[in-house]
Amino acid sequence: MSQGFSLQVDFSDTSDAEAVLVHWIYEPGAFVRQGEIVAEAMVDKVTLSVESPQSGYLNPIIKENDTFSSGTIIAYIAEESSSQEPHSSSSARQSRQTSEDKFVPVSPRVRKYAADKHVDLLELARGIAHRPLRVEDVDLFLSRQEAVTPQPYSTFRRQLIRNLTDPEALPTTLMRRIHRGPESFSPLVQIAWGVDQALRRHPEIHGWSDSQGFMPASELRLGIAMATAEGLMVPVVMGSHDGSGWDQALRALRHAAQAGTLDHLEMGRPSFVISNLGPWGIEYFTPRLMIPTVAILGVGQADADSFPVSLTFDHRGLDGVEAARFLVTLDEVIQSLA
Repeated sequence: MSQGFSLQVDFSDTSDAEAVLVHWIYEPGAFVRQGEIVAEAMVDKVTLSVESPQSGYLNPIIKENDTFSSGTIIAYIAEESSSQEPHSSSSARQSRQTSEDKFVPVSPRVRKYAADKHVDLLELARGIAHRPLRVEDVDLFLSRQEAVTPQPYSTFRRQLIRNLTDPEALPTTLMRRIHRGPESFSPLVQIAWGVDQALRRHPEIHGWSDSQGFMPASELRLGIAMATAEGLMVPVVMGSHDGSGWDQALRALRHAAQAGTLDHLEMGRPSFVISNLGPWGIEYFTPRLMIPTVAILGVGQADADSFPVSLTFDHRGLDGVEAARFLVTLDEVIQSLA
């Protein structure tokens, strides 16, 4: 077998500069094509891609992690494989060529990462040319696959779906405008504070309803529906508060949502729920009941004098007139808050 072509690397005019051979992309004896990247080296923390000067079979001289100087021959590209039989048949050559075509040149780190993620390197490589595959390419490939592959719902989400789709519930929605209260508090704080006060006068709308009957709540467990990175969640604020207390409690929920620490909060069954879509310019909407909680109040975008609310309640345990009276009381309470 002839020695073939030498593969040397020129990277510096400084005679004492050295590089480290990070890894060989191909195994020794593998067939490589002219212009393909066969190795990566590093000089002063800069990665160099080493291309094959000719098609042929790779015979490395420098080992991985060894150092070498600029101009050093690090491999030979042989015209014939050292393992090739003198009189190999055309079918054998065809088999070898097919195997070579299926080989994807990647670093050991990327090959292992792709294997751990169950990614087919050949499929991944079809969309990338003229450079070695990277770990980032594997992640991008997976993200695109996930975009079209249904992901299973979390345990919390499955429970939420069950709560929103009880076939026995009789949801009914009433809508009206509520006068704004103290300017020192946001509409959501005013609503939470007002609901806290109004529910004391209307225990029939405060609790849980199912096919067997209505169970009134003995203390306030106010659920606040929140959009988070993990989807809709309803943390619960326990007990009654004044305006400053509700302001502090709702700020704490927002901070927890932003920090991704809602899992440390109370997520039990609420006795009443508030859903606020005002920040998105929504006025009236139909909030979905979170069974078995008997009612949920939707809050819309406020104007200078008032804000729209939408009250959905379970008609099994509550009549429309009682729900309407609760909204009247809520309006009166918020106007009286100081």
